[in-house]
Amino acid sequence: MSFRRLQRGQSMVEMVVLCLVLVPLFLLIPILGKYIHIRQQSQQATRSAAWEATSARSYAVPSNAQVRPQLIARHFGAADSRITSTAPSTTAERLDDPLLNTFSDQPLLQRSDITLNAYRNDREPGIMGKLSGLISKLPGPFPPNERGLITARMDMRIRDLRTADGSAAAYLEPFDTIGLRMQTSSTLLTDPWNAAGAGITGNNPRSVKAQIRNMVPTSNLEQGAQMLKGVSSLPLFGVLGDLKPGHIEPDVVPMDKLERYAPRP
Repeated sequence: MSFRRLQRGQSMVEMVVLCLVLVPLFLLIPILGKYIHIRQQSQQATRSAAWEATSARSYAVPSNAQVRPQLIARHFGAADSRITSTAPSTTAERLDDPLLNTFSDQPLLQRSDITLNAYRNDREPGIMGKLSGLISKLPGPFPPNERGLITARMDMRIRDLRTADGSAAAYLEPFDTIGLRMQTSSTLLTDPWNAAGAGITGNNPRSVKAQIRNMVPTSNLEQGAQMLKGVSSLPLFGVLGDLKPGHIEPDVVPMDKLERYAPRP
């Protein structure tokens, strides 16, 4: 009889012990999934930030004030939101992605917790970096940018877990005071020494003509050749008017490089 009295309440005690272990575990499993979700979002946003530098006007690095709102709207907004070329003007701290909230409807990440650091331009590593350093000694604009590697980096400050009233969720220790930080970076070759047009007209410093001009020694005589046109009307000097020293014509293909058309049957 006394043994049965000792067994009373045993199931209740076991249930309480299990709840103390399982309930926090069940609450933390979705939180860990949301941490992974934030990590993936930050990686995608960092890649987009690096890609934005590849399409910037005049090969200039875009400003953070221009890129950051677009990244937040595209990668931390609602999944069904429209993608636009300009970021919507909003000052709301809470982001539209519902996965960025906890079980108590407290934010894990807010707009002010996302930081896009300044872009960093680096020289290409290895032999290519040393080669670009030597070529940069040449006079003129070639190469346009010897530091063509650009790195974008983002920092995320994840908020600690809070209850519905905003107090620390002490029963989920240490996630109530963990102070989690995430940092992602992405590096791309944004300036591969390409050219923007032939440069026959205009004065674009990124044109083919402007970039290779200093590699043609006789290009300095191109201005002096204009003086020869004045004497081309004189006898014995007419041929001088046809000379074009240092003339650069990027779009002209030599005859021996052109493929002959097959004769028609």
